[in-house]
Amino acid sequence: MNSVHPTLVGRDRRARRARPIGRFLLLLILFASICTANGNPVIIGSKKFTESYVLGEIAKRTLTDAAIPAEHRQGMGGTIILWQALRGEQIDVYPEYTGTIAQQILKSDRLLSLDQIRDSLAKFGVAMTEPLGFNNTYALVMRRSEAQQLGVRTISDLRKHPELKIGLTHEFLDRQDGWQPLRERYALPQRNVIGIEHALGYSALANGSINVKDAYSTDAKIEQDDLVVLEDDLQFFPKYEAVLLFRLSMPTNAIAALRRLEGALDEKRMVRLNAEAERTKNYTRAANLYFERGAGSGNTAGESFPQKLARWTLRHLQLAGFSLMLSVICGIPLGIVASRGGAIGQAILGFASIVQTIP
Repeated sequence: MNSVHPTLVGRDRRARRARPIGRFLLLLILFASICTANGNPVIIGSKKFTESYVLGEIAKRTLTDAAIPAEHRQGMGGTIILWQALRGEQIDVYPEYTGTIAQQILKSDRLLSLDQIRDSLAKFGVAMTEPLGFNNTYALVMRRSEAQQLGVRTISDLRKHPELKIGLTHEFLDRQDGWQPLRERYALPQRNVIGIEHALGYSALANGSINVKDAYSTDAKIEQDDLVVLEDDLQFFPKYEAVLLFRLSMPTNAIAALRRLEGALDEKRMVRLNAEAERTKNYTRAANLYFERGAGSGNTAGESFPQKLARWTLRHLQLAGFSLMLSVICGIPLGIVASRGGAIGQAILGFASIVQTIP
């Protein structure tokens, strides 16, 4: 009669009991990994000019108010840098304009509908919101007093004044919808053209270092510095409707939150937010005005202390509640297993001791 050593039988029983426990621990690890991945912040990028900073901050606040962690990387560069960062997954979302998408990103020499733009972007794993509600087209601007003195009202009128000095942003100099094709369309004679940073261009225009510069139609400086926008009489510039570009792989709750901004910003309101940002250089404060009830009527007061306290208390409770839920789901089963002792129990206790030393 064959007999099996009692020690081997005990080991076999312990091994069988350990298998379901091991599977359970594996599931807990996978669950914790998923929760951690979901906790990664949505990374928002923005270009190097005021309006892009403000829109980036509005997107960030929209996400955080929806209990979605978000981080804003301000002023990363121009169109191509932001586009490559989006495709390379260094960022998840950034504000862009339909005309720029069609001509600079998709390299189209014809007008594209919003649906055509969406279909083309999808090939890169990128999607686009509906327009946010305003058209921020390119424009050429001059000091009002000088334009009236010279009789310059349209871009075509610049042909009569080849002596005028023109200062343009470096991106506008290189764009498909920028200086070179604009000069060809209008047969402009100016050769004294320099590259200059967007904000510095307004200072140069004010002190007479240049006579004409490129601008965005929602720039607050146009009104503040009493500038005149030259009429695009040959309709060179396409529409530049503001949108948000985002990766298709972004969490669905984050996409849903950002879509609440669709159609929510008109041009007048955007100019007001830009003016506040230019005045204070506090882009977060300017963005917060968008969320205030009185923002549309020109109220520039910040959130009251009770409003801030309520919002951040709710945010704290949401984060604390999620952490508590995760600790209960993981901690109670692991504690039960650890209380039984054995190698697995010792491993759990050892791992817990190591984890609690991490700040």
